[in-house]
Amino acid sequence: MAIETPFSKLQALVVDDSPAQLSTLRGQLQMLGIKRVDGASHADDALRQVRAGKYNLILCDYNLNHRTDGQQLFEYLRDNNLLAPDCLFFMVTAENAYANVAAASEHKPDAYLLKPFTAADVEERLKAAAERRKVFEPVTAALGRNDLPAALAAADQLLQKKDRWQLQAQQQKAQILLGLGRHADARALYQAALDERPQLVWAQIGLARSLKAGNLFEEARQQAQKIIDSPDGQRNLAAYDVLAESLEALGDAHGAQAVLRDAVAAVPSARRQRMLAEAAFRNGAHETAMDAMAKVLKATQGALTAQPQDTLTLAQAMVDSGQAPQALALLDQSNAKLAAAPQVESVALAIRAQALVATGDADGAQKAVARARETLRVAKADFATVALAKAELAAGNEEAGLQLLSAAVSADHENPRVKQLVRNALRVAGHEAKTDSIVESAAAGLQVRVVGAKTLFRDSRIDEALAAIEAALADFPDNTGVLLQAAQMHCMALRLKKQANPPMVERVRLYLSRLDRLMPGNDRVTQMQRYFRETLATLSEPVPA
Repeated sequence: MAIETPFSKLQALVVDDSPAQLSTLRGQLQMLGIKRVDGASHADDALRQVRAGKYNLILCDYNLNHRTDGQQLFEYLRDNNLLAPDCLFFMVTAENAYANVAAASEHKPDAYLLKPFTAADVEERLKAAAERRKVFEPVTAALGRNDLPAALAAADQLLQKKDRWQLQAQQQKAQILLGLGRHADARALYQAALDERPQLVWAQIGLARSLKAGNLFEEARQQAQKIIDSPDGQRNLAAYDVLAESLEALGDAHGAQAVLRDAVAAVPSARRQRMLAEAAFRNGAHETAMDAMAKVLKATQGALTAQPQDTLTLAQAMVDSGQAPQALALLDQSNAKLAAAPQVESVALAIRAQALVATGDADGAQKAVARARETLRVAKADFATVALAKAELAAGNEEAGLQLLSAAVSADHENPRVKQLVRNALRVAGHEAKTDSIVESAAAGLQVRVVGAKTLFRDSRIDEALAAIEAALADFPDNTGVLLQAAQMHCMALRLKKQANPPMVERVRLYLSRLDRLMPGNDRVTQMQRYFRETLATLSEPVPA
């Protein structure tokens, strides 16, 4: 009869490219009473198994001797929400330097084990992690259900105990408050923690985030800069993020690019290089964009973290900077990779058309433009639409190109990044004089529709107002500004009527879900989610979850 241990019900996955080490690690976990221990010899196999089943524990070797190392796999799983909230991730490494890697990474494992180690070492880490998991289980369970109010109540119960978990409970409560859109309450909690312990890094960065969430961008900028300027702050990636986002919100896109450049110098990861390349491309700094994106392609070749968009951004930057032959060579070299991602087919064709025009192949360019035009279903506020617009302009189809650029702005008229892309496209194509007529006019046209709907609402013509904002949304379904206005106006209508209207409530949920997809983690969306929750609380009848 199998012996039951505190770990018997765990389901574990071991990831290691060495068969001998894989067998050893599985044996060590089985010695601890873990009955189900699966194995994976590389990152792709691990990803397949994680998608197929739920694990409570993953032991992963850092150096997998493949294109994807253990840290990249861990970050990919976390970024794509593939790990359950209660899943423990332990990194296994023979390198003392891994502590520095983990400290500077976007995500940190629950523990790391330095080779050689024994089953007793694993047990020690598991006991510590299991104890913490048990203490915070009510909070974790509520977060797993995305029930933030319940998570907040559970965190408050932990804080009332005033035990050794006090600081961690305080940290979790502040994070939950930010998720609820209660940035002022979160700010007060972070400040209270800093009043007691000024060196708490999580409270320092939390304060910066809460300031940014409250649209106090200058204060957030100062707080983030203060962290970076501190003795241990030069590798604090979260501080660089808040600083860059605050500068961008203040209208200083070039300042944000400079911050991302400094972040890359501190931690030259592929993810950071990609962020720098994209910011530089939007700013028209093509040399910087090409240099950073070339490093991304080299670092992610064959890895899980590789993205087809990286090749396209580099190729477009090459064309824009007058290196059309090199762009064609890159696209030819990447044909197989791009063919595996049909969603980018139109973009690759559009960039190829631009390069063919630049190299004198007008017939080839027209054929490529025609094919790109067929594969682009609808104009959006994205790189693909702008790339096709550039191709149309390069091929001499001026009216079609300008219409596409106008449509890109209209598709998300409050999005400053799209406006940057459109302005750069006009400049590169020699139509800089048309910037105001294209960018500002398109944005103003959508704003007129939004203001018109709001005016109807203020005049108590509520049904007409909702119909007007929904008509604008039907024309531009991914326009984040219109989506936010539609969600707000429907909430206001619910409040005025003070009774449940299930179709209207479901419509708001749909809008918020779409916003979550388009703007993950955005402060304005968080605020609208809070407004929706508060709206539901005012209704006289309960609304199904």
